Amino acid sequence: MTDDRGVSVTVGYVLNLAIAAILVSALLMAGGSLIESQTEQVTHDELTVAGQQLAGDLASADRLARAGETETLTLQTDLPQRTAAGSYSITVAQPDGESAGHIELESTHPEVTVTVPLRSETPVENTTLSGGQVAIVYDDGEDVLEVQSS
Repeated sequence: MTDDRGVSVTVGYVLNLAIAAILVSALLMAGGSLIESQTEQVTHDELTVAGQQLAGDLASADRLARAGETETLTLQTDLPQRTAAGSYSITVAQPDGESAGHIELESTHPEVTVTVPLRSETPVENTTLSGGQVAIVYDDGEDVLEVQSS
């Protein structure tokens, strides 16, 4: 006669550990994708707000420049240095001779791109720069608005 009672306890214990490990792994994978999705959404929202803030400040600088009473103008804008995803780049583009343009903000990981419309009667120089504190500069001699890192 053989005694299998000790084996069944050990086998049951190993099976319980294996099932627990599988469940913990599944929870970690599901939680990781949820966090990544939330990071992407928060980054999109942060880039949208930063783009709208810059577009609004460019519109203010445009109004001041067109008022005709200023020779030079520098408007400081404090944009976030980083987003939930890290650093980001800003591209300001306005086709020559048009009042409509756009501001494109882009983060690399996760890859999120936001485009915000831009409207300025004063020409805006096309440029690409990093997020953070920027200055909108106007010189009456050149009659152009330029966004620079400051």
